[in-house]
This record gives sequence, C-alpha cells and structure tokens, in this order.
Amino acid sequence: MLARFSSSLFAAMTALSFTVVPPALADQGDQSAILWKVEKANTPPSWILATIQTTDGQAAEFTPSTMAALGGAKYIGTEFHNDINSVVDMAHAMLDEKPSLAQTLGAADYAKLLPLIESRGYPASVTAKLKPWAAIMMLLSPRPAKDLIPMDDRLLKYSMENGRKYFGIESVEQQLAPYQAIPTAKQIPLLKTLIKNEAKLEQNYKLIVAAYLKQDLNQIQKLLQIEALALPEADRAWYRQWRTDTFNQRNTVIVQRLQIPFEKGDSFVGISAAQLPGKEGLLAKLRAAGYRLSAFTSAK
Repeated sequence: MLARFSSSLFAAMTALSFTVVPPALADQGDQSAILWKVEKANTPPSWILATIQTTDGQAAEFTPSTMAALGGAKYIGTEFHNDINSVVDMAHAMLDEKPSLAQTLGAADYAKLLPLIESRGYPASVTAKLKPWAAIMMLLSPRPAKDLIPMDDRLLKYSMENGRKYFGIESVEQQLAPYQAIPTAKQIPLLKTLIKNEAKLEQNYKLIVAAYLKQDLNQIQKLLQIEALALPEADRAWYRQWRTDTFNQRNTVIVQRLQIPFEKGDSFVGISAAQLPGKEGLLAKLRAAGYRLSAFTSAK
C-alpha cells in the first residue's frame, strides 16, 4: 500500500501541473519535443525528459533518444525522492488517525467518492481516513493502469540497475504543500466539484496523453488552459490564483534545485511535461538562467 501512495504522489503532482498553468500564456515557439538537452559553457551536457502520468503503454515507453541520453548519464533524478521514509511521511500527512471523511463530506458524496478512490488503488479503509485535501490530490491524478510502471519509478529502477546516482528535486513536504495550502473552507466545495466532474477530467487527460505521444508541448499547453472544473463562481478566483501561484512557485524552486546537478553535468532528470512550456515554464526559466536548451525528437 505504501508503494501505491508513492506512485500516487507523483501522479497527483503531475496532474496538479496539468491544472495550474495560467490561463493566458504567450506562445513560446516550437516546443515539439519531450527530450531536451541542457548545456552551459565548460560543463558536460545534461538532459530533461518531459514525463507524464499515463495509462497508455505506448506513452510510457522511452524513446530511442531518451534511452541514449540515459545511457550516458551519471546522475538520474525525478521530482520526488522515492524512498521508504518519504513514503511513510507522506502517508502520515495524508491520513487522519480516525475515519472522519464520510461525516465531513456527507453520505451521498462520500458514496460517490469511494469507487473513484478505489479505481486509484485504495480500499475503503484508506478513503475513510483521507484528509479532504488528500482526497483532492487523489482525484487530480488520473486512474492508473494496472501493471504499468510510472515513468519516475522506471527512472529510479534504471538508476539502481545501472549503478547511477539517484536524486530527488523536491521533498515530500514540498510536494504536498500546495494541497495543504488549500483553505480549509474551500476544500470540501472543491472535493465535491471534483467528484462531480471526475469523468470530464479523465476525458481531457486522454487528450493530453495523445498530445504527449506527438511530443507536442504546445498542444499540451493549450489543453491545460481548458477549465474542466465547474466550480461555483464564488470559488473560481481563488482556485485560479492557487493554480497560478503553485505553477510559478514550483518552477522557481525546481530551477534552483536543478542548478546543482546541471553544474556537474551528465545529469538526466524527469520533470512533469506540464511544467515545461510557457513564458513562466521551466524551459524559459532555464534559458533565463543562462542554459542553452536543444530539443531532441524520435519516433515512438
């Protein structure tokens, strides 16, 4: 069960990225690639792979260019440091000691929530103890496919099997912070809205996966701007601001954290595809920090 929590955290942060892009981003030109070479003077090159939480086996497969870049990397990283201590800390943060969500949410909505959380790999005994913000996090992640290893887990597995040094960019606390920062008064209305619109979110996510298969970050960016949630008008402004602030703050932190492996060079890191495009996206911020980025494409 702890392993499922770990995968769900990465999935939820990926899915959060797929809902946090500001509504009006300037076009950043051609971004038709999921693999990017990162270079700076007098430093060996590094690589960024745009990752996605996918239920499509084809999308989960690494391209030949990606495998070649992995083969030359000395350091391999993901957004979340996936170790047992982090997973335990995450579970403690997400769960209450006593079941309370049914009472807080209400019987009717709780009954609808149970199968949605179960489809993400968790039994009713876990759902009953979820904090409202943790249930929101779960629903903002797509339903996982059985027997499909998430991309971040594959990168960790590759690093272990090939003797490469592994690193995580963010801690559990940093990854959970955006959800914990949702105002208490807003958590239940947002959770009810997610329950009502979960099927619509799944449909939009399939379009995002299709764009990823085409290695088209520009199309992903456009799809991210679709407001899939039918929030009450009174809640739309704070939700939009929450999305924007989270997107910008995460990219600022990620750029700062990446400077250490990128100054070493020979580093390969997987970052959510949603964090890359746009004028406030990771690619633009890395260029502003003095790095040269080149797109690499190859057929699936």
